[in-house]
Amino acid sequence: MARYSSVAFIHIVLCYFIFVLSLSSTGAALSLKQQLKQLKENYNQFKESVEAKNVQLEAKVAQLEIQLQENKEIRDRLESRIVQLEAKVQHHESFLSEVLLYPNVTDNQQQQQSSYVITTSVSQSVIGMPTSCKDLKQIGHNWSGLYSVMGNKSVETVYCDFTKILDDPDLQKWIGYADVKAMPTYFYVQKNSSFSAFDTPIPFEVERVNVGNAMDSSKGVFTAPQAGTYHFSFTGMASFPTSSIFVYLGVGLHLNGDRVGMGLAEESNTIKGQNSQFTLQSTLHLEVGDRVWVEIYYKSSSVYLYDAIGYHYTHFTGWMM
Repeated sequence: MARYSSVAFIHIVLCYFIFVLSLSSTGAALSLKQQLKQLKENYNQFKESVEAKNVQLEAKVAQLEIQLQENKEIRDRLESRIVQLEAKVQHHESFLSEVLLYPNVTDNQQQQQSSYVITTSVSQSVIGMPTSCKDLKQIGHNWSGLYSVMGNKSVETVYCDFTKILDDPDLQKWIGYADVKAMPTYFYVQKNSSFSAFDTPIPFEVERVNVGNAMDSSKGVFTAPQAGTYHFSFTGMASFPTSSIFVYLGVGLHLNGDRVGMGLAEESNTIKGQNSQFTLQSTLHLEVGDRVWVEIYYKSSSVYLYDAIGYHYTHFTGWMM
């Protein structure tokens, strides 16, 4: 009985130790899970913190970009203001130079001139198109460079040095003529029938080109729509229908009734049906309303300008240069 009790006691002790060991292993497992859970929570918090800081940094970058753009606009406005101030300083220096050059000007005149130089409005003393650098300076131009001004008969290009005073001969340097056309003008007309009348503008039945409508084809008269230099060219076919010892046909280019150019075809010992072509060219300076045409001014009897439908041997062209 005593032996059995000792064995039972040992068995009970062993069971107790096994139970204690099982409890300790279970506690260790639970501790690892808790640590892993805590690490995950710490990671999520760290991630959220980093993302929040990134959002803050992006917002700051956007604010800096806006500030940079505003700074650039402010700088541009300041540069523009500096240019305006430099121009005013240049105006004042020019005015002071003129005052020193003309010390006898009255105080009232100086005051008027001073207010005139400072203002940028158009001067009442310059009427119509500017004709010189002096006019340009008086109406407010202050940047030296190339400008177009109205010359005696055409637009001219000049270099203006606005650092000079108004009466300085170096204020303006002539460069050349400006090729300016307010309206293009050119025509090309043809005949398709014969013509033989004296002292009458030669009419044309076919109008190939008439830009500007300055050519009245049915009357054969060109009217200059604007002042300028024009070139004209006429080609005709003289027909000598019968044999003759000497025959001829002459045409003239007329400006307002005055003959300013001539073309002539003549032959000796002709045979029946002989033809001869001739040309006439001229360059003229015309004023507005000047009239130009071509007419037969002398010829042999039976001689005429020959043409027919589909041939167009006789034609007239002109344009503004």
